[in-house]
Amino acid sequence: MAIQEIALDIDLSIGVFQDTIVEDQKLKLRVLSQDADGNSIYTANGSWESTPIRIQDKIASFKGVAANVDVMGGASYKIYWTTSEDGFEWGAYEEIIADVTAPKSPAKYAKVKIEIFAEKEYSNFYIDDFKEKGKYSNPFIESDAGSLGLKKTYQLNMERAADTPTGILLRQKVENMKFKKVDRIRVSKG
Repeated sequence: MAIQEIALDIDLSIGVFQDTIVEDQKLKLRVLSQDADGNSIYTANGSWESTPIRIQDKIASFKGVAANVDVMGGASYKIYWTTSEDGFEWGAYEEIIADVTAPKSPAKYAKVKIEIFAEKEYSNFYIDDFKEKGKYSNPFIESDAGSLGLKKTYQLNMERAADTPTGILLRQKVENMKFKKVDRIRVSKG
């Protein structure tokens, strides 16, 4: 039996996609959303499985895959293959390892499966940037300065209690139940 190398032109635009897409003739993981810094967030993994590829001559082994692979970031991938004599009953997928022949019983059909695994990285997510004035109506919370925190400074309007020849007396009642403690009371000119 003569050994002959054949090239299979595999169309990535058709097949079974699981959390993958073809964009600019490249197989990519599906984008879920973006983080606060504008970086894309992808699914953790995905796969693509080709439609059955009919081979006129029977193949006895499969050695490597000649492909132009651009791996972005720390993503990784694995390529698998399986064969079938009739195109309906398929054997188990076996991983293709570079420069290692993967022997199979001779068959007329082959399928290729590519699995992609995303790199896990930390992302920033902002639930609220606290820049909208008056968004929170709780009188004990401050959020106007770009951060959320307990309000520490209260400005109260004083009531005019009495007028004297040397000045006026102002009064304000502070309820004990509203504050855990009072650090200081400061009266400013008005």
